[in-house]
Amino acid sequence: MTNKYIVENKITNEFVEKYTKTIYRIVGKNKHSAIKPCHWLEQRLMTGRDNRNCYKGVFGIQSHRCLQNSPSMPFCNHQCVFCWRDIELGSLGHDFLVEPDKPKELVDDMLHHHEDIIRNHLPLRRYLDNYEIMVDILYYMLIKDNVESIDTLSKTLHLSKNKIERAINLLKNQRFLITTDSSLKNFKLESEISCCIDSREEVETLIQRELTTPDEIMQAHSEAINPNHAAISLDGEPLLYPNISGLVQEFRNRYMTSFIVTNGTLPKVISNMDSLPTQLYITLAAPNEKMYKKVCRPLMKNSWKNLMDTLDIVNSLSCRTLVRLTAVKNLNLNDTLIEEYVRLINKANPHFFEIKGFTLQAKALMISERVKEDKPPQYYFPDYDYLEKIAYKFEEIGNFPLIYTNEASRDFLFAVNWDKDRNPKITTP
Repeated sequence: MTNKYIVENKITNEFVEKYTKTIYRIVGKNKHSAIKPCHWLEQRLMTGRDNRNCYKGVFGIQSHRCLQNSPSMPFCNHQCVFCWRDIELGSLGHDFLVEPDKPKELVDDMLHHHEDIIRNHLPLRRYLDNYEIMVDILYYMLIKDNVESIDTLSKTLHLSKNKIERAINLLKNQRFLITTDSSLKNFKLESEISCCIDSREEVETLIQRELTTPDEIMQAHSEAINPNHAAISLDGEPLLYPNISGLVQEFRNRYMTSFIVTNGTLPKVISNMDSLPTQLYITLAAPNEKMYKKVCRPLMKNSWKNLMDTLDIVNSLSCRTLVRLTAVKNLNLNDTLIEEYVRLINKANPHFFEIKGFTLQAKALMISERVKEDKPPQYYFPDYDYLEKIAYKFEEIGNFPLIYTNEASRDFLFAVNWDKDRNPKITTP
């Protein structure tokens, strides 16, 4: 196989420049790896509080201390229709085609870039300023008692729209502000604030009680510089990286927990790993081979059989295991498919089963084109209410206790080979 972006077993700078996104770092000498802070890391930096954490918080993972990464960023043996990556132009194949970086050097570089991002691209000053801006907005709206928008507040407070929007989104998430029309662009104070608070000091007290304090923001930022968890799941299929076991061990040597999310097509790699991650996720995006080929569009032979072989070994692994159903409405999830999924989950007998709604962002907006159906992308988007109804049916049919839900992430976690009353929090790598 030839590829213009790979020369002498190395990925070219042209590809790196083409692929790099905002706050997205290609790391390592041979450019096959990447890190990127996720949405929830920044949310946690804004407040320092657990309620601004991703769904992994149930396992004790703090979003601001999570290093989201991939050792095989451009290589994947699937072309899933729900993938947010640019798999049409941004993938370099289904085999690992370049010289692999050594795990220690790779982790050193990941941590170096992570620290640089936290210090220079997500700086502490931004979030302390955001705190002050939230106070200014609430107090201004309190004394004026007007319906406002990002535009009006930007002009009145003489701040950029980006700064106003960042503060407004957090205030709306906390329900301090409510929208006033279908456009969702105009908002007012929640009635209990407007009726019961009179001064700027009371506004600040409210924010400190319900949302965040400067001390919490400073502590979160300080902790974020030294991550203690590696989410090996950013791009590509991580098990294609030839030294995946060494990478896991390198994180463990630094007393970091690690999660790997794999598509399950490489059971021999899993079986031969000397060092397994703290928790292994196996994506199950279809209950049968026909649907699997439509949804995952595998690029190698025997992929379904390999996935089934992976499910067969899950129960024998010495690490924590989780089977994840990436849910796409009107495609791979409805009432009639639940029993098929349950049979596969029982076959694997993982510690946990998870339903997670796919995210309609970036190149996932191309899902209709990928599925080759004349439907709007929203047709495939499973909102929380839809998934909640499905989750209760899984609980009933599969007899899997539903032990955790996260509305913001549209995530539902079930105990399978796990005592439903036992805390799932991870304590050691």
